[in-house]
Amino acid sequence: MSDIRSCESLDDVAEKIAAKEDGRDPDEDEENAGTTDDPSATDGATFESHLFGKMGDLRLDDGSVRYIGGTSTLIHLDSNDVAPDPDEFEQQEDPITSWSNVTKDPELVLHLVNMYFTWHYTFFTTMSKTLFWRDFSLGMPPANNVRKTYYCTPLLVNAILALGCHFTSNPGARDDPEDSATAGDHFFREAKRLIMENDEHERPRMATVQAMALMSVREAGCGREAKGWIYSGMSFRMASDMGLNLDSGNMTFNKHVNGDDAEEDVRRITFWGCYLFDKCWSMYLGRLPQLPTPMITVPKAEVFPDEDATPWCPYTDSGFTQANSQPARTRSVALQITKLCEISNDLLQNFYNPSDLAKAKGKAGELKKLSDIHTRLESWRRDLPKELEPKEGGLSSVLVMQ
Repeated sequence: MSDIRSCESLDDVAEKIAAKEDGRDPDEDEENAGTTDDPSATDGATFESHLFGKMGDLRLDDGSVRYIGGTSTLIHLDSNDVAPDPDEFEQQEDPITSWSNVTKDPELVLHLVNMYFTWHYTFFTTMSKTLFWRDFSLGMPPANNVRKTYYCTPLLVNAILALGCHFTSNPGARDDPEDSATAGDHFFREAKRLIMENDEHERPRMATVQAMALMSVREAGCGREAKGWIYSGMSFRMASDMGLNLDSGNMTFNKHVNGDDAEEDVRRITFWGCYLFDKCWSMYLGRLPQLPTPMITVPKAEVFPDEDATPWCPYTDSGFTQANSQPARTRSVALQITKLCEISNDLLQNFYNPSDLAKAKGKAGELKKLSDIHTRLESWRRDLPKELEPKEGGLSSVLVMQ
């Protein structure tokens, strides 16, 4: 501040700031100014170019990437928090039950997780199943252990278990074994405890975005729309805080916790999963979307042939049955649902926008909008791959999509 008050030129102050940030001595720069013909001497970052490069950045913060706009001084913060190799650490003695305090029955935990991935995840795809299982199988890191599991947390696991409870008649899936209306309540209560006691809502993490989205749809299924709406909003706002809606290929990751490709894929599938949750909520309540299309630059999640070829078969309390085993096609379905959601987004914007409802609309204008939406729906239906057509014994996710 004293430099600004006493300076003759703000440009000089800017150069001094840039020199200090680049590790140069500003006094030496001033003495050497104009005394060299080496063009590289002027190639150091000027204040203007330095500032320009900071106008939008994806920064690592406590193991997660956040989007920080150029008006925030947080862009100058850095982190040395690098994820260690999980293979360097021993597994938990009982990794399956380490994620929840509700039960110590590993068979029940695996049963509920399988229920979730069979019946819910295949439509509401909002995470990397591969990376989740990898971290889940390692178990929750003990206190003061440097190992971190970025794609599996106690909050996410308990949210998954709460949802899995709704697909089984196992007494352990109920808070009150005699009351089916209490299915999943004990795991959901544990998830809520973790949010408040660990301040999960204050620390942006990919797994937290996913968990809150799952908690929102679970509350909707229980007839608690108001609570579910709040959880969905927390999930969507955190996703925006992390810049999941942005194409990170045009920005800078300061650190990579699990490799560029893996991190990029998880960011995409998580955001487009949130996009689906948003459209479902908007259509359910007749409200405008909270994640409008203009804010999105991130590409759609990729379809991986190996993952799509993984067998899917019905899973019940009796276990897996091979009667209708077939390729899961999870990513292919997710891609088509995303395209469908983009159409529903425009439908909601055209017919549920409060500012438009008050305006007098001509019949011809409304019919044109309806015709445009109908044409796009017909085009989506026509371009749908044949393997995603509804059929007897077909994928449950395809039937829900149709």
